[in-house]
Amino acid sequence: MTSFDKIRLETSRLYLCPLTYNQLLKYAALDDSLELELRLSPRARELNEDFKNTIETYLIPYINQHPDQILFATIWIIIHREQNIAVGDIGFNAGPSEKGVVEVGYSTYPGYMNQGYMTEALASISAWAFRHPGVNIIIAQTDRDNVATHRVLNKNNFMPFAEADNFLWWRLDKENQENYS
Repeated sequence: MTSFDKIRLETSRLYLCPLTYNQLLKYAALDDSLELELRLSPRARELNEDFKNTIETYLIPYINQHPDQILFATIWIIIHREQNIAVGDIGFNAGPSEKGVVEVGYSTYPGYMNQGYMTEALASISAWAFRHPGVNIIIAQTDRDNVATHRVLNKNNFMPFAEADNFLWWRLDKENQENYS
C-alpha cells in the first residue's frame, strides 16, 4: 500500500491524518491499538454496525482494488493538537467520479461536538481535495433533521441541491468555493 506517514493536514487546533490500510483495520477493531500506534491518548470510540459494515464490505475492498485512491477512500482521523486525542473522523467514500465528484462524510465524537472542530476539519479536507486534479465537486448526504451537520456544511459554503426521503444532499463546487485556495 501507499506510504503516507508524512501526509497530514493541519489547522489551528487540529491534525487530520489519513489511516493506512493496516490502521484502518485497527480503527475497526476498537481495541486502542490505533491510538497506541498513533501515540494518541486512549479514548473509548464507538462504531455503529452500519459504519463497521461499510468499512469491512466497501472501504477495505475498494482500497484493495484501487490502492492509488486510498487517500480518497480511507478514514482521516481528526486529532486535537493540544490534547493529543481523537475528536472525530472524516473522509471520502471513493476517488473522483468521471464528473469530478467526491462524497464526504464525517463524525464528531461525543464530548467534542458543537465546538467548531468539524467545521474546521471540513474546510481543511475540502481545500485538500480541490487541490487534486479531477475533483470539481464535493457532495454530502445528511439526515433531513440533523441541524448540526447542516450548520457545518453551511459554514463551509455547501448548498443543498436535492432531497429524497429523509435525506438532504449538499454540494460545494470548486469553481464557486471560497477560502480554499
